[in-house]
Amino acid sequence: MAVQYRASKYLEGIGDTGIGTDNHFGEVNLQEVQKVCNTMVSDICRVYGCDDPEKLVPEALIKNNVVKAQMAEWLFTAIDLLNHCCLPLMSSARKTIENLQEEKICDQGTVIELQKKLISKKDEELGLVSQTVQKELKTYSSALQQSCSTALSPKNIASAVKTITKEEDRTKEVVVFGVEEETDECVTTKVSSILEQLDEKPRITGCRRIGQCATGESKKRPIIFSVKSTDIVYQILRKSKRLKDIEGYKTVYISPNRTQEERISRQKLVNELKAKRLSDPSGRYFIRKGEIVKADN
Repeated sequence: MAVQYRASKYLEGIGDTGIGTDNHFGEVNLQEVQKVCNTMVSDICRVYGCDDPEKLVPEALIKNNVVKAQMAEWLFTAIDLLNHCCLPLMSSARKTIENLQEEKICDQGTVIELQKKLISKKDEELGLVSQTVQKELKTYSSALQQSCSTALSPKNIASAVKTITKEEDRTKEVVVFGVEEETDECVTTKVSSILEQLDEKPRITGCRRIGQCATGESKKRPIIFSVKSTDIVYQILRKSKRLKDIEGYKTVYISPNRTQEERISRQKLVNELKAKRLSDPSGRYFIRKGEIVKADN
């Protein structure tokens, strides 16, 4: 199959230099070269009746009906593409690769120098940190030794044991308020009578009035008593609110044996509770776990 010769049209997009109309080996140049190659290969396939360029082997290209002028045009185009596009591009790529390799070597040298400086700086900082830590450890060791010598003295140990024992004893103690005080009274009997109203009959290990003796008809010093365990204290405190409904015991109030700080904090809560109830008479307020709580309607 004959085609129209296009000797001037095959290469007119490539330009005289073979680099392309943009004078660079760029995307535009690649498209121009691809266009020329595709056009020429398409023409060759049509002439030889071949649907696959891979089948254009030398044996298939020997065909009598293909004129020499046409073969010469294709050969000229292929040689021109090699000389002005492929070979210059390969040469340029080789130079670019060499330049990149040289830059890479220079960059690696720079990185190595920076790493050396960084390691040197870290070693210097670690040295300073080590000196500071050693100095602080010596200071801390000296202070700790002095502190331990003072803290572990027999007098301080005895004081600490006494404090711990006192705190432990307090958790097994209960304070009763509002009980009439009488001459030659037996406070243990009075406490037992109160506890019987709560269906509690614990073994009382200690019982006494606390505070200065008062004169007059209304003297009611608190009573403090001890039991064997904190569980018993919890049971007594849990039931103590029943007393306000029992005739003869409505003014009696039972509480744990609090420290001075705890008593101050408790009194503050009680004052706040009273203020809440005055400001909101319809609400039901009470103290739970150290906080004022309003009951849900």
